[in-house]
Amino acid sequence: MAADDDRQQECTLAERLNALFATVRWADPRGRQREYSTAEVAKAVTEDPSHPATLSRSYLAMLRNGSHTNPTLSVLVGLAKFFDDHRDPTSPPITVHELVAQEPSEDTLLRQALASRQVRRVAMRAGMMTPTMRDQLLKMIDVLDQGVNPDPDSGV
Repeated sequence: MAADDDRQQECTLAERLNALFATVRWADPRGRQREYSTAEVAKAVTEDPSHPATLSRSYLAMLRNGSHTNPTLSVLVGLAKFFDDHRDPTSPPITVHELVAQEPSEDTLLRQALASRQVRRVAMRAGMMTPTMRDQLLKMIDVLDQGVNPDPDSGV
């Protein structure tokens, strides 16, 4: 788990962009979820009159593969706007901050944790508890955390 936390904190712009491409999708005529292509996103960003960014498919591909790592603010604004405009309305807004943050936001970490069905079940049950019961649950979790061996190679 600690290795996953380190990896999330060291997430590059390319990784964040690719995560957006993987999660922000459109439905084809048969209702299947599809990823936007690099060319589609570059064209949409360039054609959007609400910001001054122009973006070629090849430059966006270089941002996605990590060979270019320092886009202009207008490019970041254009990308954030595209993905925000096309995101699921129930998901949190996508901002420039999300693209450039060195560490994931609290909302991002919460969404990642809640992606697990087990975590959602625990959270829902905890939400139905009284404050006293939640305090007791947190104390039990603290005791369980103390028993966790931080060395993954130990076999425990």
